[in-house]
Amino acid sequence: MKKIVKYILIMLNIISLFCIIKFSILLNKNILHKNNIKISYENKLNDNNEYNVNIKYRKPTSSLFCSIDNKKWININNCNFNLKKGKQTIYIKNKYNKIKYEFEIKERYDGTFTSTLDNVDEYYLALNGTKKINFKFNYPENYDTSIKWEIENNDIIELKDNTIYGLKNGTTYIEAKLKDGNKKTYKIIVTDLIIPPDINAKKQTLTCNKYTKEENELLDKILDSRVKEAGYGTRGGIIAAARFLSLEFPYYISYFAENGRLNEHGLKLHIDGEGRYYHKGLYLHESKFDTLEKNASSKSGPKIWGCSLYSIPMNRNQSNGLDCSGFVTWAMYNGGFDVGDVGAGDFKEINDDLSDMGKHNALTKEYMKNGNYKVGDFIGENGHAALIIGIDDKNIYTAESLGAGLRAKTYDRYEGITYSAIVDYIIEMDNIYPNGEGNYENMWY
Repeated sequence: MKKIVKYILIMLNIISLFCIIKFSILLNKNILHKNNIKISYENKLNDNNEYNVNIKYRKPTSSLFCSIDNKKWININNCNFNLKKGKQTIYIKNKYNKIKYEFEIKERYDGTFTSTLDNVDEYYLALNGTKKINFKFNYPENYDTSIKWEIENNDIIELKDNTIYGLKNGTTYIEAKLKDGNKKTYKIIVTDLIIPPDINAKKQTLTCNKYTKEENELLDKILDSRVKEAGYGTRGGIIAAARFLSLEFPYYISYFAENGRLNEHGLKLHIDGEGRYYHKGLYLHESKFDTLEKNASSKSGPKIWGCSLYSIPMNRNQSNGLDCSGFVTWAMYNGGFDVGDVGAGDFKEINDDLSDMGKHNALTKEYMKNGNYKVGDFIGENGHAALIIGIDDKNIYTAESLGAGLRAKTYDRYEGITYSAIVDYIIEMDNIYPNGEGNYENMWY
């Protein structure tokens, strides 16, 4: 009997051991391990700035579930969640155990995109004006680079087809975002201190003391922003300065026959800031006098633009402003190209006038049809200086200061300009502007 009991106990132990081993094998087979979890997501955001994250388990079972809140559970075969970037937690369980797995969703941009607005801290937009934002993309071929825009304040601006429309004075931010989450944020300031750039025959001539110090300072900031966007010291920077004063500034600047030059050529007196302006920004408030050379002022000056000043060449008072070379040197200097204190004449005894910058290309029909002239080139004649600020299929547009003041002028490109009594040659400014071509379009719209 004792032997029977002993054998029974041995058999029970063997069976128990077998069961334990079998259960251990089964348990080990179904135990969950973090290294079997696979996280994947497409590099694409939805409208809520979320990624669609897929959770997989390398050794799935029929009764495996997942959750992101440890409350609501779904089958592992349907484990997809829309999650934002950053640290996240996923839970996986079966009837044997449950594990917690922490991971991070990271932004991965598929390329880069840029615009000229990246060059400035803020963009100033005229009330009722527009700004087309042209992006350059460095993304894989056939990648969907459509932009999704977000506007902080829809009362100030509107956005359509990557174009900003100024609705109301004020400041707002806009965000441009691609499908992979890559984004740009821009500060937009809508102001009525400037007008939409155009050849506007209804503009009035600037009068005396029209602007406060604060307004002058803001206009200087806008000008500086335009030049930075286009490229300081580039062709684009000079175009930006010329267009700003001739198209975006809301008044004509009077023509003023200069009183003198800072450089002694033996022809003019040593006078600073009267008729010509050798300093950064607009000359609209008396605070600008602080930057003038001492003991270099005519008997009735200094005076800001629009105020009456005695003109020595004309032997009478005129509204202070810019003569032709005064405007061109102002535009070049503010655009980042210091040509020095020079004039527009072809004087043999002076070898540093504007006319000495390069070869004179006569405005023949052949040259106007086949020439290499560009926006930003110098255009003039002996005694007159101007800048080309626009070219289209039919016309060529200049900014020049004549008897009526600083104006944007339109010439027929192939016929009319060749008969002009005002300009007769172009100097192509390739390799002359110190920092190259910069950013510009042939027209300002």
